[in-house]
Amino acid sequence: MSRCLALAGLATLALGFAASCESVDPGPNFVIAQETFNEDYFFCYVEPHYLVAKKCGAGEASDGVRCHFNSSAVSGMALRDHPPVTCDGAGHPTDRTQVSTGSLARANYTAASLEMSRDYQTAPILVRPIGANHPRPVVAMGDPAIAVLQQWATKP
Repeated sequence: MSRCLALAGLATLALGFAASCESVDPGPNFVIAQETFNEDYFFCYVEPHYLVAKKCGAGEASDGVRCHFNSSAVSGMALRDHPPVTCDGAGHPTDRTQVSTGSLARANYTAASLEMSRDYQTAPILVRPIGANHPRPVVAMGDPAIAVLQQWATKP
């Protein structure tokens, strides 16, 4: 009889634990947190040596103003034209107002970060300019500018 009571007690205990489990409602504005990439590296290396050097914003004369400075011409990564961010030799902006919240450089960082991935080889910021779903090839595999994205992907 005591064995039956012990089993009944375990069953009751198990039901009690099961009843205490709940699901979590993520709510109507559920968003998966985006990856955070090194801001200073973006301002001092990615923007000048990749986005500006490859003319991602302005494009070439033959592009007909269809590049990333024209937000109505692109479906993603709208960029803003601004003076270059001044950086020190260690790769840090020297004037934080140039990269502060609301600045054009900060807007570019945000837009580019949404197109970046820790696996830089699959990141839209690289895959599209290579020619996948992009009006023209901007970067070729083996281009030294790709190393800038590779470094950005691994920077803490």
